[in-house]
Amino acid sequence: MNENTVNDAPGRAYPSFARARFAQAIVSLIGVFAAMDITVVSLLIEPMKRDLGITDLQVGLIQTTSFYGAYGLCAIPLGMLADRSSRVRMLLFAMIVWCGSLTLVGLSHGLWLLALAKAGMGIAVAVTYPAAMSLMSDNFAPSRRAFATATFGMGQDLGGGAGFLVGGLGYAALVARVAADPHALGGVSPWRAVSLLFALCGVLIIPAVLMIQEPQRMERSSVGPGSPQELWQYRRFLLPLFGGMMALGCVVSGLRTWLAPALMRLHGLEPGDFVVWLSLVMLLGGFVGHALSSKLVNVALVHGGHRTAMTMAAIASALCFPCSFLATASQIWAFAVLLGLFMVASGVAVSIPVIVINFQIPNELRGLCMGVYIVLLSLAGMFGAPLIGYTSQVLGGNMMLGEAMALVSAPSALLAAFCFWMAKRAAPNPCPQPRATIT
Repeated sequence: MNENTVNDAPGRAYPSFARARFAQAIVSLIGVFAAMDITVVSLLIEPMKRDLGITDLQVGLIQTTSFYGAYGLCAIPLGMLADRSSRVRMLLFAMIVWCGSLTLVGLSHGLWLLALAKAGMGIAVAVTYPAAMSLMSDNFAPSRRAFATATFGMGQDLGGGAGFLVGGLGYAALVARVAADPHALGGVSPWRAVSLLFALCGVLIIPAVLMIQEPQRMERSSVGPGSPQELWQYRRFLLPLFGGMMALGCVVSGLRTWLAPALMRLHGLEPGDFVVWLSLVMLLGGFVGHALSSKLVNVALVHGGHRTAMTMAAIASALCFPCSFLATASQIWAFAVLLGLFMVASGVAVSIPVIVINFQIPNELRGLCMGVYIVLLSLAGMFGAPLIGYTSQVLGGNMMLGEAMALVSAPSALLAAFCFWMAKRAAPNPCPQPRATIT
């Protein structure tokens, strides 16, 4: 019998393979779109600075503090909502907020509107992530769940690369158009036009979201939704895991925010000079990292359980340490090689803990668990990029950006590796069998 139709309890069954794959494809597409939005706004930092007259510290506050602040404040209530309500409706709401936030970026003429727009994006991610993870858990049986969970991250990396490529080439084309005819865009700056066009693309995804069918909730260990007290029972495993994700989040948010500015300041490049190879490195590296994570988890479940999986996450985090020095490289090829390694290693390190949570934590607690994870990740993300910007200023200004990126990110990568190693020691082993539903 096909495992996707095996009953989890009397009267309940996993959705058909075709229905599950369709939901997986749309959820991955949302991941692509969300990452493209975040990436393209990061790509436009330098023209925004010139147009609006903002500083590096203000850029960091806009890009990460307002984003992760809203992300963190909304994460737990929205995670609990994902345990109780329609995940499909939550994704629909998230897409509407994404499109509205991008529109606001394009219309912003000051610091506060940009901060509000980034806060809206943070809310959208806080809605999207727990809803997407919960949908994948209830659409796929455990033997198929590792890859299904990883595909959302793969979509994000695809979107990150595509955001640099499409946004960068589009921005370069619009700049050339305005240079030839200053009135070509009706007085709208090229970076504003790029943001507005991305908002329009998001509107086109909404009909596909409406076609997803809400699955039944599987693998519940109790009748009702879980509580924070129940989640606390898993603290020996979750606390070090969350600590590792916070440290890793500081590395990822900090480095990704400053990639394009580093190339423009330290190597004298314009977006059109690097977006093609940068997007390909990010796309391929991230895709390989997330795809590899699902394979590694499946191997670990056969040969060593979740402790082995967390060991792999610790090793991947440690590999992010040398990558933290990418912006200090004097040659572009060295920058690209270190970035590629970082994308693979961080993809593995980020994905494995989330996949393990989808196995270790009961269904009625997964949304809450993801909400707590998002809050802690957002706290780290709030400080990553601003800390790099501040460190750069302390060290001597714009041309010290590479050293600032290394000083902030390298210790955080080692801390993440240590925390994942501690989580590995507390992870139940061998991995438990899926729980039966109580009806």
